[in-house]
Amino acid sequence: MRVFLARIVGLTALAATTIPAAPVPSNAHSSGRSHETPAENVRKSLWYDHLLRTNGGFLRYRTRKECDPIVNDRDLRNDCIRSFDKYEPFRPRSKRRS
Repeated sequence: MRVFLARIVGLTALAATTIPAAPVPSNAHSSGRSHETPAENVRKSLWYDHLLRTNGGFLRYRTRKECDPIVNDRDLRNDCIRSFDKYEPFRPRSKRRS
């Protein structure tokens, strides 16, 4: 009887350690804010592109923010800066005549 009981306890312990635990849900998105819709994301993206094209200060800020942290690879940093000129060329607004 002791051998049988020892086997049952051993098998139970083995089963308990080999069954994967249930995944714990992460709270990555529990900031209290609602998520933006795809339409809102597109609107924000269009506004961002508009600012890069029409606001030189914003373009310089974003270029510094995205490219200045690249310090170990001069070619990569220069490519980053050139990508702003290629994909988001700055076009100043024309002055209105009154």
